Amino acid sequence: MLSPSDSQQDPTVADEAFSLENVRVQLGELVILNGVTCRASRGEQVALLGANGCGKTTLCRLLTGHAFAAFGQVRLLGQTLGQADIRSLRRRVAVVAAGLDHATAHVAGAVVDAELNAIEAVCTGFFGSVGLYDRPTSGQRETAVVWLERVGLSHRFDHRVGTLSAGEQRRLVLARALVNDPELLILDEPTTGLDIAGREQMLATLHALRQTPNPPTLLMVTHHVEELPPDTDRVLLMRRGQITFEGKPDDALTPRHLSDVFGCPVFVEKRGRRWWLEVLPEAWLPAHTER
Repeated sequence: MLSPSDSQQDPTVADEAFSLENVRVQLGELVILNGVTCRASRGEQVALLGANGCGKTTLCRLLTGHAFAAFGQVRLLGQTLGQADIRSLRRRVAVVAAGLDHATAHVAGAVVDAELNAIEAVCTGFFGSVGLYDRPTSGQRETAVVWLERVGLSHRFDHRVGTLSAGEQRRLVLARALVNDPELLILDEPTTGLDIAGREQMLATLHALRQTPNPPTLLMVTHHVEELPPDTDRVLLMRRGQITFEGKPDDALTPRHLSDVFGCPVFVEKRGRRWWLEVLPEAWLPAHTER
């Protein structure tokens, strides 16, 4: 296995944001990931696509050190998990996940007090806290303002989190995740629950993020093809705990591959720079006629 010092000498490993080699994860007799091998280079935008329950979330938990492989090797930001300080590595990774309600904004396993205003809420990202129990420095507040501006919330500085729309809350959570300049940003179904306008605003924000200096590697986890940003570099297709295909979007997002991933016949096409999926009638017609 490679040690952290080895990775500094190996340009291939140093260029990796993460890699999994023949990884197996199981809970008792239940195998969740089975022989998973994949990688992402630094600065890439990678999509992890698969149906519910296929193992996407477990793969993300591996990358944040909240799940552990029974077999295989996981490298994160050039270091081998199990040989590195996971607490230090976690500070270099940020997660944006769905799951907002009226009282709290769930983010990366924590919650943010919805009574805070937007700047205060983003500042909690510096401390990893629910509320703002520490006084942020002027520099930290300035950084929060910069990121709120970058995600399109400059008109919401003084608004309480609980009064923002779902789409605005999700972009605020993104700003909160970015204040510490993460090297890897994991987006776990970031547009779930958003209306069409909110979804498109979020995707536009992610596109703008890639235009900033030294953007983080993006791993977007979803089961909706239409959510994939047009500038996605590579797609990982996952089914039943295995990566079934890895390649460029035009090669991965085909009717054959996606019918296999979702377990039903689908048609997919690219319109402009976006992909759109339609489930074919054969998927539901037999069940309908049996009734």
